[in-house]
Amino acid sequence: MPSTRAADGAFTWVEFVDRDQRDVLAEVRRLSAHPAMFEDSLGRGRPPRLEVLDGQLLVIAWDLDPDKATSKPGDVVILTGDSWLLTAQWDGDGPARPLRPLIEREHPSGATPLGAAYRALAAVVQSYEATVASIENELDEVETEVFDPAVDEDYQRIYRLRRRIGHVDRAASALRQGFETNADALDDLLEDEPTLHAYFRHMRSDLVALADLLSTQRMALDAVVSSHESNVSSRQNRDMRTIAAVAALLALPTVVAGIYGMNFKDMPLLHIPVGWVFVLIGTVALDVAAVLVFRRRGWLGADHGRDR
Repeated sequence: MPSTRAADGAFTWVEFVDRDQRDVLAEVRRLSAHPAMFEDSLGRGRPPRLEVLDGQLLVIAWDLDPDKATSKPGDVVILTGDSWLLTAQWDGDGPARPLRPLIEREHPSGATPLGAAYRALAAVVQSYEATVASIENELDEVETEVFDPAVDEDYQRIYRLRRRIGHVDRAASALRQGFETNADALDDLLEDEPTLHAYFRHMRSDLVALADLLSTQRMALDAVVSSHESNVSSRQNRDMRTIAAVAALLALPTVVAGIYGMNFKDMPLLHIPVGWVFVLIGTVALDVAAVLVFRRRGWLGADHGRDR
């Protein structure tokens, strides 16, 4: 169990990375955290949240990798007391990011447990902002694809994008809700640190802005999904028309052959030596005429994409 102190010795920091949850729980009890936080402080698999209880701040957050199109978020737990900080991390699809450089760097908040907690949480929120920016760029590309009739859009990419939006939305919305629910308690907790109070207020504004942008992105993606489903339906209809057109072309000579195969005595051209040639030419002419009609209607050939 790594334990360290800030550069100026202001507080004790206990750090866990990919450790058994029981070890974390034992340390939470040793630090005399609020009893309501014992189970929540385990963190792994818990929903994101922010809560203030009796002067102690608890944050459970999802840590996202902006560079991965599909990734399972990591879990981050931040718990502060009067003179101590506890952080616990569990990796997602990749290794957990190191919090030590983020927490030990200089910051206007000074070396306090809440200041260190802010620096760690700010890094998490920045990963949300970077992920949302990446989603925005990919959403523009997907919209270009889905509304271009010459391009068959990648449906897997569309649903991967929906999954990414869902991850960020759930992660950011939970923290924003925590800020709103615990606004008064957080103000009291930061009463002696006015500079840090301004930074937390700015973070709350960032989360609100992220929630608004994610809502817009979700609506845009819903339009993309609707257009994709419409494109799929349209392509299936065109394929069915093509199949029907080919079946009609095959049916014409089949009908002619079936009629002349009935062995009636008075069938036209039946008693002429070259009658079969005229029948064959007539059948081919009917098929050629049908091909021209189908092409003009967009059921075959170069005009296949036209809907009529």
